[in-house]
Amino acid sequence: MCPEPESIQLTVTVTSTNLLEGLKKPENRTVWQQFVGRYRPMIINYARNRFGLTLEDAEEAAQATLMAFATAYRQGGYERDRGRLRKWLFGIATRQTRNQVRKKARNQEVQMPGQTTDTMFADRIPDDDAGLEEAWEAEWRRAVYGQCMVEIRAQFDSRTVEAFERFAQRGRPAQEVADSLGMTPNAVFLAKHKILKRIRELLPLVEENW
Repeated sequence: MCPEPESIQLTVTVTSTNLLEGLKKPENRTVWQQFVGRYRPMIINYARNRFGLTLEDAEEAAQATLMAFATAYRQGGYERDRGRLRKWLFGIATRQTRNQVRKKARNQEVQMPGQTTDTMFADRIPDDDAGLEEAWEAEWRRAVYGQCMVEIRAQFDSRTVEAFERFAQRGRPAQEVADSLGMTPNAVFLAKHKILKRIRELLPLVEENW
């Protein structure tokens, strides 16, 4: 059984407020690991998809972003009532990723003296801030949806979630899903309806607390 809409609560999502409070204590490794686990994947995707970095270089840019954020935050550089966390993190991620691209360009100059790097790495630094922000927002939305699915798995039984993922997300036929999971096709349709409804209810809560 699932709670009624008016009693919807986040089951497993740690609020960003709690994370930020915990980050004030450098020795709090648990909070740091939660913070990294939450934002590192989306920073890596942003660096790879928008700047064309390799996985290794994107991981380095993500690490630099998170360390810069933590340092600035502990020094009082971020006040939540002056702007959303996603905007501040976007600025840091963009600066650090651009730095990583420039670093790669310099390394290429050392390795291949006399050859231009304009067509290698330097030209991967986008100058369209609007486009960059759109790319960042897309990664943020994917991360929020992913967290909604974490909530879904905590709130629904595994067979219902599996039916939803196979039918609604992977596009498998309802009869095939039903046969493989020991359900009726109607139960598969019902699983899709229930979970989509819950996702719509969870999205604003996760968005607010992410």
